[in-house]
Amino acid sequence: MTLGKRLLLHSARDPAAAGLSKITADWSCLVHTCSSPDELRGRIEGAEFDMVLVEPSSALKKLVADNTLEETLKLTLAEVEKRHIHRVLALNNGNKTRAARSLGIDTKTLYNKLKSYRTSEDLARKRSAQG
Repeated sequence: MTLGKRLLLHSARDPAAAGLSKITADWSCLVHTCSSPDELRGRIEGAEFDMVLVEPSSALKKLVADNTLEETLKLTLAEVEKRHIHRVLALNNGNKTRAARSLGIDTKTLYNKLKSYRTSEDLARKRSAQG
């Protein structure tokens, strides 16, 4: 099957979305993967994709549920900043230099923020696996 479209993949079970990538390999799509729900949210809100595949469906339900006005108003400033950075990064097709310029911050600051987001997500994953 040949589609020739932009495809976005996210798998909560496999951060690299390797299983979905194998399934869609013969679709002839420009494939992007997301390793976290926040990155998925940012890419969906900040870029144009023809198709989005999310595994499992509960991950998509959680993503949609987080977008209610009441939930948004309860977010911490750090969470709002994190989501905004992911959106701007997606708008700039992952180009960190352009994203940092757009955000009005130094590129090193952006790299440090992204690194801290990954670290906190890894820590949360480890805690949930232990508990």
